[in-house]
Amino acid sequence: MIKVKNVSTLLVGSLLVSSVAYADFSDGLVGGLVGGAVGSVITNEVYNANKPAPAAAPVQSRQSHTTYQKRYVAPQNTSEMKIQKALTSLGFYRGRIDGEVNSYETRSAIKEMNRAYEIGDTASLNPQAKDALIFLGTLFEFDRHLIARGTDSRTKGRKIQTALKIHGFYYAKIDGAVGPGTRKSIGDYKASKGLSYGTSLDFEEEYQLVSSAKEINDRSIEDTIGSLKALGTKKVTAAPVMNIQKN
Repeated sequence: MIKVKNVSTLLVGSLLVSSVAYADFSDGLVGGLVGGAVGSVITNEVYNANKPAPAAAPVQSRQSHTTYQKRYVAPQNTSEMKIQKALTSLGFYRGRIDGEVNSYETRSAIKEMNRAYEIGDTASLNPQAKDALIFLGTLFEFDRHLIARGTDSRTKGRKIQTALKIHGFYYAKIDGAVGPGTRKSIGDYKASKGLSYGTSLDFEEEYQLVSSAKEINDRSIEDTIGSLKALGTKKVTAAPVMNIQKN
């Protein structure tokens, strides 16, 4: 009987030891990398093979009801970009409108303009020429808005805003969004011209607004180009006359 009890005790003890060893091994598998990334893959495979398969979770279909609306962002129009646009419209610049006035292409265009208008032989702008080009860039942009052929609301809105700005009735950004500010400007313009009351334009009123603004803008472009060319005008001053008396 004693032998039987000893044998059974040994069997129970061995089972307990083996279960404890398995538990320690499984804890080691769960606890991170064993022998690097490859070791991690292997130990996880072993651990998952010994785990009971979990009950499949019900698949829930979730639909997102969140909608995103794109907000219109007006393109950047820095002073440097205006200079490039002016040089492009004058026929001196043929590169990208990226605002990089120190690029080889832009500097070459500036030098070409300085030579053509006899301002100098450098690739730099004097302060007067710089101001004139920035203003020209704005005027040329106005011209593009005024002659745009698109019939969409945004293009039409930019055309009306530009014309109102040239006439001095609109001071906000030209973004094509005809809101309360633009409509108020339309009302002020119509009141100043003795037109019909309201904040909208009929076909004839819009035509008169845009065409008159185009004439004003064209004259401004001509005057500004003239002032730019005048920077290179060589003024010849008469030499002082000296009276030489002969004895």
